[in-house]
Amino acid sequence: MTSHRDLNPTHEIAVLDSYKNLLSSQGKVLELINRPDPPDAIVKIDGVDTWIEITDAHFSQETAISITSHAADDKVHISSKGDLVGDFDSITNGRVESAIKAKLQKKTMQSIATLNKPGILLVGLYGPFFDILQVESNFSDEFKAELKTQNIFSSIYVYQTCN
Repeated sequence: MTSHRDLNPTHEIAVLDSYKNLLSSQGKVLELINRPDPPDAIVKIDGVDTWIEITDAHFSQETAISITSHAADDKVHISSKGDLVGDFDSITNGRVESAIKAKLQKKTMQSIATLNKPGILLVGLYGPFFDILQVESNFSDEFKAELKTQNIFSSIYVYQTCN
């Protein structure tokens, strides 16, 4: 039984495990040190200390509510409604850019990066209408420039959460 309150920590542990498996497939070792919140994790990757923040970019707020209400045993499931959607790439890129910008603008992330060093951001992309390999190439020029100048995250990984 998973309560709505337990969804986020359970989700974060699953994301960290997946990231650990990805790094392992590359011959790297991730060791979880602590989960202070924020950030979501303090880790060592191949013996080097860093920190990880996790966020999600849902196709819509309605989709996010549907997913979380379905996963929680103590909530009534609220289904997302089907509507016609025109430009999937634009919507997807907008959602990912918004999720990353929200983390870049958080005072806690800025403070952690200043006190330590830039960390890692893992962005889960929820939605069936995108090509994960095209997401970054479709970012706006303004957003790409902002990513180059930010000093909060040393790496940002966008990963697909459903097919």
